[in-house]
Amino acid sequence: MRLSKPGYRSIKPLDLQHFVSPYTRALAWACFSAPLVNIGDHPALALTPERMAWLQSLDNDDQPLRKHLQERCKSPRLGLVFESLWHFFLEQDRSTELIAHNLPVRNARGRTLGEFDILYHDHTLQQSFHLELAVKFFLAMRPGDIPLSAWLGPNSADRLDRKLERLQTHQLPLANSPEGALAMSNVGIEHCKAQLRVAGVLFYPQGKRATSACLNNDHPKGTWFSVQQFTTQKTEKEQATWRLLEKPHWLSADYQQTQGIEKALALATKRPQMLINQKLERCFVVPEHWPLIPNTD
Repeated sequence: MRLSKPGYRSIKPLDLQHFVSPYTRALAWACFSAPLVNIGDHPALALTPERMAWLQSLDNDDQPLRKHLQERCKSPRLGLVFESLWHFFLEQDRSTELIAHNLPVRNARGRTLGEFDILYHDHTLQQSFHLELAVKFFLAMRPGDIPLSAWLGPNSADRLDRKLERLQTHQLPLANSPEGALAMSNVGIEHCKAQLRVAGVLFYPQGKRATSACLNNDHPKGTWFSVQQFTTQKTEKEQATWRLLEKPHWLSADYQQTQGIEKALALATKRPQMLINQKLERCFVVPEHWPLIPNTD
């Protein structure tokens, strides 16, 4: 099912530049950037004018968000920070109520079968939702029409097709199982609708076109180069506009927390490195022989 419905608005890189606080920038990007894939249904999560105004007010005083992350998210791991940003949004939004998060689903013997990332209720729609979350950064192995298996994580081990299969076949159907229904009823939910939010960025080889089934046309995009391609195709002046963005800051795209291009290129000879410029455009620079491991099933 397509996510980009009429009236659906998403945060663009230019929008993010308007936010001074890196915390607000991370929240806006996590919750309102265009998703990577057209799977799920998000009518309750659109970026409305009211929500944009709320983001702006939060940018003027981000202390509530800072406090939330300090108290509720003790780990710098991207996935956990991403989830915690969503918790804050659903708790603060006037139309939504966060009912539970990371709720385990267990069988009669106590074995954990999975967990609900988020259960929330939308008062406007009078509907409860089971929302599964993921944030991923994938690089296309080659240009052209490619299968989802040809989108790899920077470490070459993660694959977009595997991630989506896990979400669709294991996580999303949890609510339809007897054990899932029992877990939901324990928090007061009898019926819910499943939603999937896969945020992130897809990176294209030297900016060349690559397409795959079910990708959202509006997804955040970047480019990737080998070290040699980056240094030969870009002048020193062009290279200097890019800075190393280390992983704790991938969500906030905080240009103030970047490091020089020299360090980025030195590190990129061993493992992929994300770069960012002042326009908040992103790219990866990777070792010459990326992917780093065989892409086998």
